[in-house]
Amino acid sequence: MILIGENINVMSTKIGVAMKNKEADPIRELALAQRKAGMDYMDINIGPSKRRGPDVMDWIVKTIQEVVDLPLFLDTTNVEAIEAGIKVHKGEAVINSIMCRPERMKALFPLARKYDAAFVGLLWGVEGMASRTRCERCRAYGGRSRAGDRG
Repeated sequence: MILIGENINVMSTKIGVAMKNKEADPIRELALAQRKAGMDYMDINIGPSKRRGPDVMDWIVKTIQEVVDLPLFLDTTNVEAIEAGIKVHKGEAVINSIMCRPERMKALFPLARKYDAAFVGLLWGVEGMASRTRCERCRAYGGRSRAGDRG
């Protein structure tokens, strides 16, 4: 079983304020508590963070990795923020997540390849939760995308 700590999330009042004000102590304390609880990974959810996303992700990845050495799931819809987090992450980062939507796959598959990052693939596309037929189309598109990246 793989355990992923999901508590470092902008939706939490305490953590959201800490992210906004770059208050490291609440973030570090929660990261340490999740490691002590036996987590294998930690999910870092900064929300969409359109304006400050890259800065926030850079800061939070560094802040967490000052106290724990667990791999981090970088969770945001902001592609630039994901790249900022991958760039400073020590070890293999995980992109959380790549939806089965052409624009998301086109933006995030190259990042995963460029930085040798793992990723969570969601079968959630333009039409919502994938049916069996849409799952097949998503897999076919993803396969073509990866093959095309390799030349």
